[in-house]
Amino acid sequence: MALFDKTAEHYDDFCQTPLGAFVDAVERELVRELMNPQAGENLIDLGCGTGSTTVDWASHGCHMTGVDESAMMLAQARAKPVSQGTAGYIQADLARLPYPSAYFNGGLLQVTLEFVLDPAAVLQEALRVIKPDGRLVIGLINASGPWAQHYQNRAKTHSSSVYRSAHFFTQSAIDQLLRTFPSAVRGGLYIGPTEFLSAAQGWNIERSRAAERPLAEAGFLGLRYEQGQEAGVLKT
Repeated sequence: MALFDKTAEHYDDFCQTPLGAFVDAVERELVRELMNPQAGENLIDLGCGTGSTTVDWASHGCHMTGVDESAMMLAQARAKPVSQGTAGYIQADLARLPYPSAYFNGGLLQVTLEFVLDPAAVLQEALRVIKPDGRLVIGLINASGPWAQHYQNRAKTHSSSVYRSAHFFTQSAIDQLLRTFPSAVRGGLYIGPTEFLSAAQGWNIERSRAAERPLAEAGFLGLRYEQGQEAGVLKT
C-alpha cells in the first residue's frame, strides 16, 4: 500500500477550510508563475496526488500527465473534470518513469520530494524526461520555515500522520542534489498556521512579509531549474 492510500478519500478536505484554501492558493499561484504553463505544452506533474494542479494547468490548454504511486490518490484525480486541454494519469514509481527521454516540455514536483525514498533518483528521472530547453519546477515545504515545524509537531502527536515519513529540504539541499542553482526562486507562506485569521488578513501579511523577509523564513519555496541553459546546466 502506498503512503497516501489511506488519506486519499479525505486528502482535499483541508483545502475546503479557510486556512487550507489560503495555503493552496499561495502555493498554486507561486508554482504556476514559475512554470508559466502555455497552451499546447506537454507537462508532467510528478507526485500529482489528487490532481488539483494537473487539472488547473490543463485548464490553460496544456496536455498534462499526472503520475503518482498511490492508486487511491489517482482515483480521486481521475474524478475531477477537465474543461480544456487534457489530463491523463498513470500509477508509477517516480524513480522509474515509463517515458522516453526528452519527452516533456516541463515537469513539476510539488511537495513530493518530502515523501520519496530516494530524492536524488527522482530528480534525475525528472530531468531525463524533460526536453533540453525545458524546465523543472519544485515546490518545497521549506525546512527552515514555520510550516515544516508545524508538520513535525503534528507528526509527533498523530501516529497516523503522513508527515511522520516526511523529510524537509532547504533550497541549498536541492541545489546540492542537482549540482546547480535555480534560475528563479520564490517564497510563500510567510504566515504561520497559528497566525491565520482570514483570507484577507492572510494575504495582507503574506505580501508584506514577502517583500521584507528573507527566503529562509518562507514556509514554502518554489524553485525553477532550466534544463540545458548555459547559465544553469542541470547535471544529469
